[in-house]
Amino acid sequence: MPGVTPGSRWRRFLVHLSIASTALFLGVMSWLIAKPMATRLHETVPGQRITVTATPHIDISLDSDSSVTVTNTEPPRIEILRGNAFFDVKNTGAEKLQVKVGAAYISGMDSRFSVSKRSSGGSVAVAAGQVEIQVETGKYLVGSREKADFSNKTVTGQRVIAEADIVPWKPTR
Repeated sequence: MPGVTPGSRWRRFLVHLSIASTALFLGVMSWLIAKPMATRLHETVPGQRITVTATPHIDISLDSDSSVTVTNTEPPRIEILRGNAFFDVKNTGAEKLQVKVGAAYISGMDSRFSVSKRSSGGSVAVAAGQVEIQVETGKYLVGSREKADFSNKTVTGQRVIAEADIVPWKPTR
Protein backbone atom coordinates (compact mmCIF):
# COMPACT_ATOMS: atom_id res chain seq x y z
CA MET A 1 0.00 0.00 0.00
CA PRO A 2 1.35 3.38 -0.93
CA GLY A 3 2.14 5.67 2.04
CA VAL A 4 1.72 2.97 4.70
CA THR A 5 4.88 1.58 6.14
CA PRO A 6 5.14 -1.37 8.50
CA GLY A 7 6.34 1.03 11.24
CA SER A 8 3.28 3.29 10.96
CA ARG A 9 0.93 0.28 11.33
CA TRP A 10 2.69 -0.68 14.56
CA ARG A 11 2.46 2.87 15.86
CA ARG A 12 -1.27 2.99 15.11
CA PHE A 13 -1.73 -0.39 16.81
CA LEU A 14 0.22 0.76 19.88
CA VAL A 15 -1.80 3.99 20.12
CA HIS A 16 -5.08 2.06 19.99
CA LEU A 17 -3.77 -0.51 22.44
CA SER A 18 -2.70 2.22 24.91
CA ILE A 19 -6.12 3.92 24.64
CA ALA A 20 -7.93 0.62 25.26
CA SER A 21 -5.59 -0.25 28.15
CA THR A 22 -6.11 3.16 29.78
CA ALA A 23 -9.89 2.84 29.47
CA LEU A 24 -9.81 -0.67 30.95
CA PHE A 25 -7.55 0.47 33.81
CA LEU A 26 -9.81 3.44 34.64
CA GLY A 27 -12.90 1.23 34.53
CA VAL A 28 -11.41 -1.31 36.91
CA MET A 29 -10.17 1.41 39.28
CA SER A 30 -13.57 3.13 39.41
CA TRP A 31 -15.19 -0.22 40.18
CA LEU A 32 -12.72 -0.92 42.98
CA ILE A 33 -12.80 2.57 44.51
CA ALA A 34 -16.50 3.40 44.28
CA LYS A 35 -18.36 1.54 47.01
CA PRO A 36 -22.07 1.72 46.27
CA MET A 37 -24.21 3.15 49.04
CA ALA A 38 -26.74 0.75 50.48
CA THR A 39 -29.60 1.76 52.77
CA ARG A 40 -31.19 -0.66 55.21
CA LEU A 41 -34.72 -0.15 56.48
CA HIS A 42 -35.55 -1.27 60.02
CA GLU A 43 -39.17 -1.09 61.07
CA THR A 44 -41.57 -2.47 63.63
CA VAL A 45 -45.26 -3.20 63.45
CA PRO A 46 -47.71 -2.23 66.20
CA GLY A 47 -46.93 -4.25 69.32
CA GLN A 48 -43.38 -5.15 68.23
CA ARG A 49 -40.11 -3.70 69.58
CA ILE A 50 -36.62 -4.53 68.30
CA THR A 51 -32.98 -3.60 68.86
CA VAL A 52 -30.63 -3.54 65.86
CA THR A 53 -26.90 -3.00 65.62
CA ALA A 54 -26.32 -0.26 63.03
CA THR A 55 -22.53 -0.47 63.46
CA PRO A 56 -20.34 -2.13 66.09
CA HIS A 57 -20.55 1.15 68.04
CA ILE A 58 -24.22 2.09 67.52
CA ASP A 59 -27.27 0.19 68.75
CA ILE A 60 -30.79 1.37 67.88
CA SER A 61 -33.89 0.25 69.80
CA LEU A 62 -37.17 0.85 68.01
CA ASP A 63 -40.51 1.32 69.70
CA SER A 64 -43.73 -0.18 68.38
CA ASP A 65 -44.78 1.10 64.92
CA SER A 66 -41.46 2.86 64.20
CA SER A 67 -38.99 2.88 61.31
CA VAL A 68 -35.46 4.12 60.57
CA THR A 69 -33.09 3.92 57.62
CA VAL A 70 -29.35 3.33 58.02
CA THR A 71 -26.74 3.73 55.27
CA ASN A 72 -23.50 1.76 54.99
CA THR A 73 -21.41 4.96 54.81
CA GLU A 74 -18.86 5.95 57.44
CA PRO A 75 -20.26 7.44 59.62
CA PRO A 76 -23.68 6.00 58.85
CA ARG A 77 -26.52 8.32 57.90
CA ILE A 78 -29.60 7.52 59.94
CA GLU A 79 -33.08 8.92 59.37
CA ILE A 80 -36.12 8.39 61.56
CA LEU A 81 -39.13 7.95 59.30
CA ARG A 82 -41.73 7.51 62.06
CA GLY A 83 -42.10 6.67 65.72
CA ASN A 84 -39.55 6.46 68.52
CA ALA A 85 -35.93 5.28 68.60
CA PHE A 86 -33.31 4.97 71.34
CA PHE A 87 -29.64 5.31 70.36
CA ASP A 88 -26.75 3.88 72.35
CA VAL A 89 -23.58 5.39 70.85
CA LYS A 90 -20.23 4.24 72.17
CA ASN A 91 -17.19 6.48 71.72
CA THR A 92 -15.68 5.54 68.37
CA GLY A 93 -13.10 8.29 68.07
CA ALA A 94 -14.62 9.01 64.65
CA GLU A 95 -17.15 11.60 63.58
CA LYS A 96 -20.33 12.14 65.54
CA LEU A 97 -23.41 10.11 64.75
CA GLN A 98 -25.94 12.20 62.84
CA VAL A 99 -29.67 11.41 62.90
CA LYS A 100 -32.08 13.17 60.55
CA VAL A 101 -35.61 13.84 61.81
CA GLY A 102 -37.59 15.79 59.24
CA ALA A 103 -35.42 18.84 58.49
CA ALA A 104 -33.65 18.72 61.89
CA TYR A 105 -30.35 16.95 62.58
CA ILE A 106 -29.40 15.46 65.93
CA SER A 107 -25.78 14.51 66.53
CA GLY A 108 -24.06 12.88 69.45
CA MET A 109 -20.95 10.97 70.37
CA ASP A 110 -20.54 8.61 73.32
CA SER A 111 -24.13 9.25 74.38
CA ARG A 112 -27.45 7.52 74.93
CA PHE A 113 -30.61 9.32 73.83
CA SER A 114 -34.11 8.78 72.51
CA VAL A 115 -35.79 10.58 69.65
CA SER A 116 -39.51 10.80 68.88
CA LYS A 117 -40.73 11.96 65.48
CA ARG A 118 -44.02 13.78 65.04
CA SER A 119 -45.50 15.45 61.99
CA SER A 120 -44.50 18.91 63.23
CA GLY A 121 -41.00 17.97 64.44
CA GLY A 122 -40.15 15.82 67.42
CA SER A 123 -38.39 15.57 70.75
CA VAL A 124 -35.08 14.30 72.06
CA ALA A 125 -34.35 13.05 75.59
CA VAL A 126 -30.77 12.39 76.72
CA ALA A 127 -29.93 9.59 79.16
CA ALA A 128 -26.15 10.09 79.17
CA GLY A 129 -23.76 12.44 77.40
CA GLN A 130 -24.83 15.39 75.31
CA VAL A 131 -26.46 15.85 71.89
CA GLU A 132 -26.71 18.76 69.51
CA ILE A 133 -29.91 19.64 67.65
CA GLN A 134 -29.43 21.60 64.44
CA VAL A 135 -32.50 23.37 63.10
CA GLU A 136 -33.08 26.35 60.83
CA THR A 137 -32.44 28.94 63.58
CA GLY A 138 -29.20 27.40 64.86
CA LYS A 139 -27.69 24.69 67.04
CA TYR A 140 -28.89 23.77 70.52
CA LEU A 141 -27.21 21.53 73.12
CA VAL A 142 -29.22 19.10 75.23
CA GLY A 143 -27.44 17.48 78.17
CA SER A 144 -27.90 14.42 80.30
CA ARG A 145 -31.36 14.07 81.91
CA GLU A 146 -32.79 16.81 79.69
CA LYS A 147 -35.52 16.75 77.08
CA ALA A 148 -36.19 19.24 74.28
CA ASP A 149 -38.96 19.55 71.71
CA PHE A 150 -38.10 20.78 68.24
CA SER A 151 -39.65 21.74 64.94
CA ASN A 152 -37.82 22.26 61.66
CA LYS A 153 -37.19 25.87 62.69
CA THR A 154 -36.53 26.02 66.44
CA VAL A 155 -36.07 24.16 69.73
CA THR A 156 -38.57 24.74 72.52
CA GLY A 157 -39.39 23.36 75.92
CA GLN A 158 -35.92 22.28 77.02
CA ARG A 159 -36.31 20.89 80.55
CA VAL A 160 -34.91 18.47 83.15
CA ILE A 161 -36.72 15.12 83.27
CA ALA A 162 -36.70 11.91 85.30
CA GLU A 163 -34.76 8.90 84.02
CA ALA A 164 -37.99 6.96 83.48
CA ASP A 165 -39.17 9.64 81.01
CA ILE A 166 -36.18 9.24 78.68
CA VAL A 167 -37.38 5.97 77.14
CA PRO A 168 -40.84 5.34 78.58
CA TRP A 169 -41.53 2.50 76.15
CA LYS A 170 -38.35 0.54 76.91
CA PRO A 171 -37.99 -1.60 80.06
CA THR A 172 -35.22 -0.34 82.36
CA ARG A 173 -32.00 -2.30 82.54
